[in-house]
Amino acid sequence: MLDPPRSVSVSISPSEIMEGDSVTLICNSDSNPPAEISWYKGGMFVGSGRIYSILKISSDHSGEYKCKSINEHGEKYSDD
Repeated sequence: MLDPPRSVSVSISPSEIMEGDSVTLICNSDSNPPAEISWYKGGMFVGSGRIYSILKISSDHSGEYKCKSINEHGEKYSDD
């Protein structure tokens, strides 16, 4: 069965983040065929791929991060 992306969510590791830490954001998505993942911060494109890493996080990195999951049947943001 072919499906547009659904159940799109972002998990963050580690859950407790201190300035200077490395942070990994992982986009989880159910879709068939597999979706392409894009990352956005405050509506601006910042990267692609299922995993988005930030090395040495600082206040400059604060903001709302979303992933967008896209396949040929549709697209969905992580907070829809």
